[in-house]
Amino acid sequence: MLRWCQSTVRSLDGCGTSIISIRNIRFHTSTTTRKPLRATEYARRVSGSVTQATHAGPSTLRIQEHAGNLQFSHGPHYTINTGSPSDRETDVELMAEKTASADSSKLSSTGEQAQDSVTTLAKFLSPKNLSSSTPQKLSAETLKALYVSIKTHSQLSRLTSKQLTELLSLMGTLSIPAPRNPCMYFSKHISHIDSGSDTTFITHWPFVLEVANDKERTLGHALNGTDRYWIMRAQLAKVVVTEGEQLQPDDPQLHALSQATFQYLRIWRHTPDPEVHIPYLEALLSTHSMKHVSQLVQRLCKVLELHANPHSRFLDVMWQILLQHGHALRSEHRKRFLSMVGARLWNFGSVKKPQDKDRFTITAVDGQSRRNKATVLGIFDLSAALGSAVVPSYSLSPSLPIPRKWASDQALRTFTPHASQDAQWISFLLLAIYKVPKIPAPLPHSPHTAVEPLETASADWRTVFVLAALEKTLSDKSLSSSASFQQIQEIIRPLWRTWKIVETNETDRPITVTRAIVATFFRVAARVRDAPLTEGCRRFCVAHKLFVDRDVDTQIERLQAADLRVAYVLAAAACEGTNWQRVLSGLVLPGTKWRDEAFEVLMQHYIGLGNGETAYEVYMFGRDNNVVISDNVVRVLSFSLAQPHAWHLAVPFLCHPGFAREQLEELLVSILRIFQVERREFIAPPLVRVLGDTLWKLYAHNPPPNHAKYPIRFFFSIMITSGHPAQAVGIVEAIHRQVPSFFTTRLFLRLARTLVRHRHIHLAPRVHRLVSTSPTSSTRAADNLRGKLTLGLARAGAHTAARNVYMSGVRMRGRRRTTRESLAKAVSFKVLKPSMRDSLKIMPILARNLTHAPTIQYAATLLVRANRVYAARKLLQRTQGHLDAKTKTTIGNTILHGYAKRHLLRNGRLVRHTLRTKEMLERLYGFTPDRVTINIVVKSILRWRHIITVPKVKALFDHMVRCGYPASSRWRQEGSGVPFGSSVSSSTLNMPVLPGGMSFERHVRPMYKMFVKAFFARGDVRAARTVVGILKEEEVVAMRRREERNRARREGLIRKREREKGRGI
Repeated sequence: MLRWCQSTVRSLDGCGTSIISIRNIRFHTSTTTRKPLRATEYARRVSGSVTQATHAGPSTLRIQEHAGNLQFSHGPHYTINTGSPSDRETDVELMAEKTASADSSKLSSTGEQAQDSVTTLAKFLSPKNLSSSTPQKLSAETLKALYVSIKTHSQLSRLTSKQLTELLSLMGTLSIPAPRNPCMYFSKHISHIDSGSDTTFITHWPFVLEVANDKERTLGHALNGTDRYWIMRAQLAKVVVTEGEQLQPDDPQLHALSQATFQYLRIWRHTPDPEVHIPYLEALLSTHSMKHVSQLVQRLCKVLELHANPHSRFLDVMWQILLQHGHALRSEHRKRFLSMVGARLWNFGSVKKPQDKDRFTITAVDGQSRRNKATVLGIFDLSAALGSAVVPSYSLSPSLPIPRKWASDQALRTFTPHASQDAQWISFLLLAIYKVPKIPAPLPHSPHTAVEPLETASADWRTVFVLAALEKTLSDKSLSSSASFQQIQEIIRPLWRTWKIVETNETDRPITVTRAIVATFFRVAARVRDAPLTEGCRRFCVAHKLFVDRDVDTQIERLQAADLRVAYVLAAAACEGTNWQRVLSGLVLPGTKWRDEAFEVLMQHYIGLGNGETAYEVYMFGRDNNVVISDNVVRVLSFSLAQPHAWHLAVPFLCHPGFAREQLEELLVSILRIFQVERREFIAPPLVRVLGDTLWKLYAHNPPPNHAKYPIRFFFSIMITSGHPAQAVGIVEAIHRQVPSFFTTRLFLRLARTLVRHRHIHLAPRVHRLVSTSPTSSTRAADNLRGKLTLGLARAGAHTAARNVYMSGVRMRGRRRTTRESLAKAVSFKVLKPSMRDSLKIMPILARNLTHAPTIQYAATLLVRANRVYAARKLLQRTQGHLDAKTKTTIGNTILHGYAKRHLLRNGRLVRHTLRTKEMLERLYGFTPDRVTINIVVKSILRWRHIITVPKVKALFDHMVRCGYPASSRWRQEGSGVPFGSSVSSSTLNMPVLPGGMSFERHVRPMYKMFVKAFFARGDVRAARTVVGILKEEEVVAMRRREERNRARREGLIRKREREKGRGI
């Protein structure tokens, strides 16, 4: 045993045994002792190394041994005890002696531990583990610990070269952040990594370099392409250059980039996979050094020359070079790019470009109609065709008739060796500008150089890419200033003049290409409102018969001609206005068949832009001129008009015969939902009639869908206020027969009150009868509705109807009656003018409930209307301890108004009596005047006819306007600021100005009606109509304010429900 160890030492020291035999002897031999000879032998066979004489670095793990068990812990490095060269033999002898005697058991345990680590790691990296249904899963830290254990116990030679490659490939793959693009060098074992609960991303690049270094230097294995790829990625991970940073020559990052270059140059020809090339190329680009830019241009161009169909990411790097170094590129860089383009044209010009899901697909997105996008060529399709002739990242839509021969011929003409380098470079830059608009180029600053007269061979190339760049720029909605439009006009007009004079035969340029180019000129002209360009393009089309469908044209060419006609119409409409008769006359076409298709495409264009009103104008013009428009387009138009600002245009389409029931219902609900969301109160009666007829048509015999419940229910109130109450009640009854749960008692009450308020008395009982058969109505809710409807009908003067509703509750046992209902019954429901005899029953009934303020107020009102004002005063005096200030004010105003209505008091006596009564109420009963009090006083004053003449009435009205009563600016006269122009001193009346809010229904409308009556009574019709105009206008304003408040209330309730739902309430 000792002799064996000695021979090993002698052999390792260079005296004796060959290298091959040394590899089979591993017993306790120092790693440091074996490494020099193996590295020397391997250096004879391999020209390059993993790090070019640079150590891969220390391990990130170290091993601690406790009680024969191996424990792994993180540390900055790990160490392996090896003897110095001078004491090597002595150390080996001592080690052998200890092995043979004292530590035999420990060595046995250590050997077993190393054996287990090798077995575990080999099993995990085996192909069988990949295909296993129950694969072994290990964490990355466990794999690293196993490897360090194997290395510490000098068992690395038991791992094969393939296993080492798989290990560093796996650790390298784990060092790539997700999401990872697919790559041929990525490890498949990554799916078997147990990440546990810790999702923190960790890189393992030092470990990758360590494994590669051990494979090459320690074990003497040759590096393959996978090894070199991951060594390159590990070195590139060290290259992190910030924006604006300049690397110094001795910077470690440059050394790492040099190491990466060494490996890249040995694998770059193996595959066109972008994950192999792009990280290295992007690292060169990130250094901001012209030296590395030169290397980058050279390496990128070689890849593009080598592979016929490179990935689009290579082109992205090329565009980034031009974006970052466009002005700084030297002549040799430009020449290299152009040389690459020429090489690709000649070497790969006939190679078919495959469709790749990762490639950039061009479709017609240049503002054409949706129907024709898949069949009509646009400028973006032409630019894609030209670009694909040079670089195949411009994939083409298979449904488009791409003129490939024209595109190939244009590319060859543009980049011919006979053309100057500057001309070719401008054409190349135009291709780049189209892809990356931010690339600096001379085009915007010198537009006349876009196409020089001497470079007519490349006229189509330059025209197509300039138009594509302009249309992409004009797609920005924020570009609307006249300065921007003028700058674009300075580019587009010289481009048009140069392109149209190029003499090209029809066989050289297909007519579809010519039409697509001219159509784009029309679209740009429409966007910048260039009328001269529009007219010039129109004359060109007429001269070359581009608008006309030729007999030899295919269906696609006819569609292209239709698209050209629509482009002209849009440009003419944008420049000259929507006088469609004049615009269409400029086409100079025979027959009318083309008009049908042109109108449909035109409508679809405006609908796509969200301009439904203009599309509706086109539809109406076409209908008036016997243009046939398909039902499909009409349906799309109608739904586009179902918007808050254009719904009234969509209503007539409900009568269109081409709509199916489902489509009709969808359109109707869309319109009704607008009313519900905006809380509308009134709609033009003719439109309500159409909507009501559609509701009856759909739901007279069929139940409405559940999602339409709220819009339909809200619409019934609008029908009543808009003059169609009978139709509304009929639809309610029809739906209630089919779905009784569709309505609620609260909705019935709102409908009944609306009917009564708008004097449709005879319909209210029909709504009341539905409550008894509604499953959602409780007894208490039904009683509440009956009582409120009874009082409402009585207040409206419908005595008989009120009695009938009241008696319907009496006949039902257990129904409750309120005191106010009893008071109304006591006066025979004649609450507007009770008789003196009936009013005597009021106080005995009221004695049952002398503390309920609303009941006391109702009783006082009945007493005043029965001409028993003194009794009302006594009631106020008796119950004032139970009344709040607001109720006292209301009863006091009722008493005041009772005096104002008495015919025995007139003129000055009425005014004086009203003012004395007001003072008495303030003094004795705590009465507080409000704006209703002002109205009563004004009413008394206006009855003093021989003193309050027309000028004084006008002065009084102006005074009320100055005090805050509404009148819009259109009614106010200049200078005075009031409707009748009276001066401040012209009114001798000193009316008080009261603080607080002003209600249109309770304050403004009653006062303005009094002034209207006063003017008519005094014979001043013009002044009366002026006040009527002000009243009508303010009524609309008040309605809009109510709608706004209701919208805000609805939105608040929705937000409240969402908050409660979020809290789980």
